[in-house]
Amino acid sequence: MEYKLFLSLFDFDIVVVENCPEGYPRLAALLDCDEKFMLYRKFGFLQARILLNKQDELRELEKDLDRLDKVDQGKDPSLLKSREKDDATNGRRKKLLNDIEGKFTEYAQLLTTARDIASFNRPAARDYQSVKSYFDEEAPLCTVESYIYWKEDIITLKPGRETAWLDAFIERVLQKLSSRFIRELSRKTDPEVTGIMLYSRKGIDVVALLVITAMVLALLIIPVYILWHLTRAIQSGKDTAIIIGILLVFTLTFSGTLSLLTRAQRHEILASAAAYCAVLVVFIGNVGQPSPPKTS
Repeated sequence: MEYKLFLSLFDFDIVVVENCPEGYPRLAALLDCDEKFMLYRKFGFLQARILLNKQDELRELEKDLDRLDKVDQGKDPSLLKSREKDDATNGRRKKLLNDIEGKFTEYAQLLTTARDIASFNRPAARDYQSVKSYFDEEAPLCTVESYIYWKEDIITLKPGRETAWLDAFIERVLQKLSSRFIRELSRKTDPEVTGIMLYSRKGIDVVALLVITAMVLALLIIPVYILWHLTRAIQSGKDTAIIIGILLVFTLTFSGTLSLLTRAQRHEILASAAAYCAVLVVFIGNVGQPSPPKTS
C-alpha cells in the first residue's frame, strides 16, 4: 500500500512512445515526452541567406530614393521641402517610401526572429546523443528527412534548468539500479524497443527535490551540531580557531551549493553566504560564552 501511494505522487498520465504508429507519430511522441529531447534545426544558413537578400533589397531601394532626391533637387528643390506638394505632383517618392517601409518591416521581423532563434541553446551532448541513437537504431524517418544528423544546426527548446546536472546524475544512478519502482519511473519508453531509458519528468523532479532538501537540511543541522559541541567544550584559543575554520568551510560549501543548484548572480551568492554565516555566528553567541581555561 505504501508503495502504491508513493507512486501516485508521480502522476503517470503519459503517452507511451511504443503505442504510437511508426514514423512521424512515434518520433513526435518521443520528442514530446521529455523536454531534453526537443531538438530541432535552426536553419542558420537559410536565415543568413534571407537576411542578406532582404538587406540588399533595402540597399537597392535606398539607392533609388537617393537618386530621386538628387533629381528633384536639381529640377524643383521645393518638392523636398513639402510632402504635400511632392505627393500632389507625382507621388513617386510616396510610393517608394511605402515600398521601403514594407521591406524594412519584413527585414526587422526577420532580424528579431533570427535574434530569438540565436538565443536558443545548443543541446547537451548527452541529450543529442540519445536522440541520435534513436535515429540510428529505429530509423523513424527516411534518410533525406533525418534532420538529427545536421549536428551543428541543431538547437534545443529546453530551458536552462537550475538542477540540470543533478537530473543527469539521478538518471545515471537510476540506470544502475533495478527494482519495480525504478521500472515504473521509466514507463514512457521500452528500452528493449527504443534503446532509450526515459524516466518520468515528474519522478525525476521529486527525487531532485528530495536530494536538494536533504542538502539544505544537512548544511543547517551539521554545522549547528558541531559548533554546539565545540562552543560548550572550548578551552583555548586553538578551539576558537577550529570554530572559525568550521564556519569558513561550511560557508564556502553553502556558496558552492548555491552556485551549482541555482542561477544566483555573484552579489546574490555573496549576500546569501553572509546571511548564512551570520546565522551560525548568532547561534554560537547564543549558546553561551566560552568558559575560562582550567588552571592546574
